[in-house]
Amino acid sequence: MLKDMIFGLMRPFLTFYALLRYGSIWGLKRHLQQSAHPNKLMVLTYGHFFMRRGSFVGLESELEGTPCLPHGIQGIFISNEAKLGRDVVIFQQVTIGNNNLPGSKKPGSPHIGNNVYIGAGAKIIGGITVGDNCRIGANAVVYEDMPPNSVAVCAPTRILQKGQLDNTYRTRLGGQDYYFRDGRLHRGQGPELPG
Repeated sequence: MLKDMIFGLMRPFLTFYALLRYGSIWGLKRHLQQSAHPNKLMVLTYGHFFMRRGSFVGLESELEGTPCLPHGIQGIFISNEAKLGRDVVIFQQVTIGNNNLPGSKKPGSPHIGNNVYIGAGAKIIGGITVGDNCRIGANAVVYEDMPPNSVAVCAPTRILQKGQLDNTYRTRLGGQDYYFRDGRLHRGQGPELPG
């Protein structure tokens, strides 16, 4: 308990130190992977860096280069056994995860080639290989091998025509009803749409 409290107080300084000394979180990752006996505080600092951003990049994952993260690291998950090539572009909310459930068709973690473009919300699961120069579309779920220079996309979106829809956001906070309009929350149920 006391160790956790002390680490909590030291965390910002340790993160600053690690980023300054190793140049980036990826430099710290490389240093920890190459160390025969990695510093436990630096291992904790590495893990907390991602946890505080709602993400996870396994320390044992193998990255041939620094991935391109156009929208930052928030919400990205890369399992410990995953392998990524050079110049991989990863958008927000991507999962590159393992599948070690008994009886799984493709157990293990993905191996992703060079120059792969992974769209927002994509899920790449299991012991599969994604070849070089592939594109994975937004929200696509990939659980089979992808040959080089191929594209994975979701089923096309269907557009359904409806009557007038009320998309007002409504919530209940502290026992009070609120609705969102004109850039802020208002107290009450909100106006009804004309029928």
